[in-house]
Amino acid sequence: MNEFNPARIELARQYRGWTKKELAERCGMTPTYIGKLIADPTARLTESSIEKIAYATSLPLSFFMLHATDMDRKHLAFRRKKKITKNLDNRICAEFEILADTISRVRAMSDVPDETASWLDEVAPTSAPQAQGVRRVAADTRAILGLPPTGAVSNVIRSAERKGVVIAPLTVDVSDAVSDGVTYPGKTLIGYFPESKPGDRLRFTIAHELGHLVLHRYRRPKDVSLMEREANEFAGEFLLPEPDARAVLSSSMMLEDYRYVKSGWGISIAATVRRAFDLGVIDGNKYKSLYVRMAQRHWTKHEPVEVRAEHPILFAQMLGRAFGGLDGTGHSIVPRSGLEGFLGIPFELANDWCDNGLTERTESWRI
Repeated sequence: MNEFNPARIELARQYRGWTKKELAERCGMTPTYIGKLIADPTARLTESSIEKIAYATSLPLSFFMLHATDMDRKHLAFRRKKKITKNLDNRICAEFEILADTISRVRAMSDVPDETASWLDEVAPTSAPQAQGVRRVAADTRAILGLPPTGAVSNVIRSAERKGVVIAPLTVDVSDAVSDGVTYPGKTLIGYFPESKPGDRLRFTIAHELGHLVLHRYRRPKDVSLMEREANEFAGEFLLPEPDARAVLSSSMMLEDYRYVKSGWGISIAATVRRAFDLGVIDGNKYKSLYVRMAQRHWTKHEPVEVRAEHPILFAQMLGRAFGGLDGTGHSIVPRSGLEGFLGIPFELANDWCDNGLTERTESWRI
């Protein structure tokens, strides 16, 4: 049947993290046949074959009827470490691609315009900024998000969501093979890997990825390490603006003193020490000394002072509006059949992306 899209088979395979041979075995097909289906965009797919693939991958039949996405994976921004495998890289890219495509469909269904492009255009640089320029962009972003020029950000995720940035936890288990988040500068979307990370680390991750969305919307440094440094500089300024940092940090501070900064600003001790160094509040020797003391106390893995974890709500609300299941409290109640039929993703996956913010509606539903 020509209504099925062969390209979605390869996307499903990568999302599940299987080789073509593994997919073939799970479907009861030959690797040659699977390879032919994936390689030939004009292949005539039988409903029987697609049903087997859908069953094996636990994806709705409608997943294989959707059009191909327009995402160029080379533009995805996430820091890969040496230990990452090609399989894991593909899984991350595939899940983010499916998520971005789903959000585009939900926006269209819920008649919610993507207004983020207009404000991003206001602050996104078109040429390479120096460190001070990055800090200025971060300050401008705070202003556009409705935050005062100084003071702690009470909720980083909510601040970004109010301006239309969709933030969602990804389901793939990355351990420590990649950085904590992923973005695509052409999309107003931030994905992150929760994996029981502390609240201060999550806040910095979201601010860092927001930096990528703004700083690298129209430019992309060839040096990946420079991209990451710019995003880190943005996150530091966004969470602890320079006037505040100079007021609360000093060269005489001991490691214990940084605990109080963390409790008031929701930024990790490690990030605050780095902030002090970047601003010239402490010199290189003091910076190294503080990190040695952190390692001695095992703070490099488990810092003292708990910062509560933040949770996204925008995507769940968008789904509620799209399927008419948003109650008076803003809680989203959506039908499994409608969600899976129109979006081509399992209800459980959508719920994971919504940080378990969905409730399944069991009665009959129609659009």
